Amino acid sequence: MPGQNNQREGKGVIQSLLIRSALVIGLISVLLAIPLWKPLLTERIGLFGSSGLDKYSPNNQLGVCQQVPKLSPKNENVERFIRDKVESPAYHKDIINKLTGIIQIPSESYDDLGLIGEDKRWDVFYKIENYIKAKYPNVFKHVRLDHANTHGLILTWEGSVPASKAKPILMLAHQDVVPVLGETVKDWTHPPYEGYYDGEIIWGRGSTDDKGYLISIIESVDLLIKSGFKPKRTVILAFGCDEEISGENCGRPISNFLHERYGDDGIYLIMDEGSTGVQKEFDRSFAMVSVAEKGYLDVGINVTSTGGHSSNPPDHNVIGIMSEIVVAIENNPFSGRVTTRNPVFGFLECAAVHAPKSSFPMEIRNKLSKVAKGDTKAQRQLAQVLDNMRYYFRTSQSVGTVNGGVKINAIPEIVSTLVNLRLAVETSISQIEEHYENLIKPIARKHGMVFEGFHSSHDSADPRKISLVGIDALEPAPVSPVQAEAFRVLSGTIRNTLKPLDKDEGNDDLIVTPYLMAANTDTKFFWSLTKNIYRFTPINLVHNLNRAHTTDEFIRADEFVREPLFFATLILNADDVVEH
Repeated sequence: MPGQNNQREGKGVIQSLLIRSALVIGLISVLLAIPLWKPLLTERIGLFGSSGLDKYSPNNQLGVCQQVPKLSPKNENVERFIRDKVESPAYHKDIINKLTGIIQIPSESYDDLGLIGEDKRWDVFYKIENYIKAKYPNVFKHVRLDHANTHGLILTWEGSVPASKAKPILMLAHQDVVPVLGETVKDWTHPPYEGYYDGEIIWGRGSTDDKGYLISIIESVDLLIKSGFKPKRTVILAFGCDEEISGENCGRPISNFLHERYGDDGIYLIMDEGSTGVQKEFDRSFAMVSVAEKGYLDVGINVTSTGGHSSNPPDHNVIGIMSEIVVAIENNPFSGRVTTRNPVFGFLECAAVHAPKSSFPMEIRNKLSKVAKGDTKAQRQLAQVLDNMRYYFRTSQSVGTVNGGVKINAIPEIVSTLVNLRLAVETSISQIEEHYENLIKPIARKHGMVFEGFHSSHDSADPRKISLVGIDALEPAPVSPVQAEAFRVLSGTIRNTLKPLDKDEGNDDLIVTPYLMAANTDTKFFWSLTKNIYRFTPINLVHNLNRAHTTDEFIRADEFVREPLFFATLILNADDVVEH
């Protein structure tokens, strides 16, 4: 009936209004509740704010370089066990003895090493393996040991969750050290392979690069096993044998082994040594995590011509022409510029936010926003302002060797030169090759010589020629993400376990920042395994790494003994984010 229809329509309108009102009230409640539930998402691992150069304030939640909260493991009993151990004087004595002992094994790697199994100089790495097994029998009861090309060691501590559901964490170190020149031994305060401990400092080749790192990693696993911890996420330790020369004999085989096992992007996080650690810059302590490496290229240049007796020389022999080439190279260095692609730009942003305003130059601060907008003029100007850091922003080149001539009265027929280059992150191998060809080709034309570029056939029968060849070419490493969960876990671990250098000045927290590694590590072989590759040594490297590769290499004992706390906590924190 009409009346009943009107009643139904009235009820329908009322119900519709009630439903809409409920939806509006619900939406308002959700919006009002955001501040309440948002911390729940970030409480464990936090978030880095997106870049915005008008937001240089540590208190602005949307600003740049927002820091992750200190991240403590959920398993408080295991964490307490680790911390109590690390603070124990008996533990200090034990781990220091382990480091001094491995320093006493002179595991030097040489550029001219032959094949493993043929060159007896490789046999010293059997001693390293046996030493580790003897000092850590408990570890080897719980891990699977695999060998990559005999001396590459891979220790796998299997987690309870399959690698397909929880990607493993991988920690790298290398067993080899750079050789000690015989004529420099007298310059050492203590013999390089004595492993001398004076009560404060551990002296010896490899103390910082990289045996201290190696011992700390395996010690952390030993402590975790003794605590009763059983990982959900698989933990892998991999120790190369030739990082100081190329990594081809161990680094690459280890990578190939792990890639066959886990495949592309099969690893959660890779940790390796860093050229930076905890440092004080602009009157503030920063933990500098290298998220990329510069590229690498050796350029070989050969100048050949006919020889003869020195009594009848040409106007310019091959030595003179090579000298002209070297002068041209050094007179045309690569220009520098600071771009947002360079991790050091991220460090500068962090410094702009967290360093005292009086300590961070306004000249740098004013150019950062322009650089962020892609202003090429500002990019070059900022590189000039930061000239003391110039090789973080430009490709370096260094003429390393020149060989030619065998007798004073004979005109040389060939001169060879090697130039070492470290490529800026914005640069490619092809750009370097083009630069050198454009530089040297006119010199060949000037002297009426054949020019053979990098990708020429190099088969000219003409004896008078200039040839270029690229050796050990390596593109700059991909920049690892700082927004990734893995980096947030790492950052929270750093802030939980390491102390700032300026604690007495009222700064209780370290500022974690991305940085760039100018040298190369074995991580160059692992790019396909994960995007999350981070290079960081958890000590104050200002006081330690400045002696690596030279006389009186050392590490401070009070910092070394705490390294395992960092690695163990990182393993625990990475385990806590496994979904199960």
